[in-house]
Amino acid sequence: MEQVYVLPASIFPPPQNRLIPLEAPLLQKIELEGFFIERPRAEEDPTYRQIIPYALVRYQGRYLLMRRTQGGGEARLHNRYTLGVGGHINPEDVGDNPVLDGLRRELLEEVGVRRYTAEPVGLIVMADSPVSLVHAGVVFVVDSEDEPQVVEVDKLEGRLAGLEEIWPLYEGLEGWSKVVLDWLKQQGNLV
Repeated sequence: MEQVYVLPASIFPPPQNRLIPLEAPLLQKIELEGFFIERPRAEEDPTYRQIIPYALVRYQGRYLLMRRTQGGGEARLHNRYTLGVGGHINPEDVGDNPVLDGLRRELLEEVGVRRYTAEPVGLIVMADSPVSLVHAGVVFVVDSEDEPQVVEVDKLEGRLAGLEEIWPLYEGLEGWSKVVLDWLKQQGNLV
């Protein structure tokens, strides 16, 4: 049975439909105080939030835009566009830092990225759907030295796109990607 990394929902700020600033003490708590429970329990129990490293991958000024296909495991996200590379943290990910170790594995598994820099830019804590109610995203901007390529072609399709190409797809984005795109717009990255 798959085990996933969680923390009590009570440690997180109240749900918001925007990127929440990630303060160092909370990031440390996420990195050091999480524990593992069985995924089926975590998916149904809103007293916990599963930690998802969520990377906005940038390569030569363009962003990786993906669409989740019917082959993906989470039916609630099928056919939605995403700007995020990420996933659950499992026990085999845990080394010095479960969040960064999980991020490293997801980047390699999903888009073949080995060489990158990653900057944590915020936290996603939402309650607008059954999926978001039991997850918390630690959002990173990842500047990749490798051109990202979708590895799990049975689950995802993707391409590099400028923000001007992504904005018209806003309504088709999954909720977390909308939050990230709104944040990019606030940062002055999108007209």
